[in-house]
Amino acid sequence: SPSLSFVSRCHLSHWSGPMEEAKPGEAKTEKTADEKAQAARAAEKEKEKSQVQCEVLGVGGIKVGEGTTVHPACLIHAKLGPIEIGAWCCLEEQVEIVNNSSEPLIIGDYNVFEVGARVQGGHGAKIGNANVIESRAHLSLGVKVGNGCTIGVLTKVPELEELEDETVLHGPNSRHKELGAIEAHTKAAKRLHEILKETVPRAHHLRKTTKA
Repeated sequence: SPSLSFVSRCHLSHWSGPMEEAKPGEAKTEKTADEKAQAARAAEKEKEKSQVQCEVLGVGGIKVGEGTTVHPACLIHAKLGPIEIGAWCCLEEQVEIVNNSSEPLIIGDYNVFEVGARVQGGHGAKIGNANVIESRAHLSLGVKVGNGCTIGVLTKVPELEELEDETVLHGPNSRHKELGAIEAHTKAAKRLHEILKETVPRAHHLRKTTKA
């Protein structure tokens, strides 16, 4: 298993065991302590099966920084080289970050990856700080993203593309600059963290950070 240091907030789906009902004309009997313990173990196994978890795979090693939130059904796969995700990022459901190269894949701070976004490492791929990768966007092999960029919904960034700071990309022929986006995205990521800090613990299972 990969070496790992990360703060994960994965959804733990609730499981409710079948209600026990006495058969007609039959009194309900009290369970013994052993029977109760056995039933509790069985319920825990069923609950584990029903969990929606993040997948953390590979041999390259994975580090995720302070305050970063990893939602259910994400895949972080360091197939060869390491993956380093900075602090105060948010990986929403079904985000995939895969490094097929021996080179490290470095992702900075205050980045937001929306539902289903995909990132491929290798050939110098790198993501700076305070970027928003919108739903189902795809960063192909070797893509370098600066700071404060926005990659639009369903946008596929071609291999080896380099995006300058504060670039907004919506499709291959639609891009412009958004001045002040680095500061705006950083503030938005901080607000999102404050919201998640209040809401996530009420409905999600939290994994504590482990030291690298």
